[in-house]
Amino acid sequence: MKIEESISHTALPWELSGEGYILNYWLSPAFTRRFQNFGLVEAKFGRIVQVILIRYYSSPVGPYDELLVLDHTTQNFKISSNIPKIYVSSQASVNEGRYHWGIPKELASFNWKHSKQQLHCDIQVGSETLSLTINLTQLKSSHAISSKLIPSRLLNIQQKDHLFLYQFSPKFKSKIAYISNATWNNTQSIFPDFSKATFLKGFYSTDFKLIFPESVKTKLANA
Repeated sequence: MKIEESISHTALPWELSGEGYILNYWLSPAFTRRFQNFGLVEAKFGRIVQVILIRYYSSPVGPYDELLVLDHTTQNFKISSNIPKIYVSSQASVNEGRYHWGIPKELASFNWKHSKQQLHCDIQVGSETLSLTINLTQLKSSHAISSKLIPSRLLNIQQKDHLFLYQFSPKFKSKIAYISNATWNNTQSIFPDFSKATFLKGFYSTDFKLIFPESVKTKLANA
């Protein structure tokens, strides 16, 4: 999908706020082979990825929801992070994400249900719906964290489309609490089935701030 240059786009950087749920998984080589159609690169020894579910309460294109995989592949002992699969509930976010950062956003609808220590979200794409249930260990976020505490190579994201390579490093700050476990149902052809991966630990924040900077955009040699 190409976003035309003549369309008026939002100014950068993007400043966003909301609540987020980060699920850390260990993927076996068999898992990466099985779900390569979702953009996962096969891993000889396995690796860690993050699945991130977000409700943005404010952004340059208004409130919207998001589900994504943040992957970290290794080549020649160098880590390269990318977003191979992502859904959002806003067409404006789809357009702007592809234009500014080369992020392959797709449109979906999100239905949220909260109880005292549990979050349930149904994500519908076309006629299919996947379900994610997250059990929360603590009621309040309590541990401060920011992008300054994360190794820079994990936040240096590189995205490719058929014309360009986009490189950018988001920044964030929040207070987090722990997620005890997560349950996936009915992933079908929508998303990798993370019930087949090893859940390591999860974190959530009910109030975080995120900055998406302008990307460094380089034309690919074969474009």
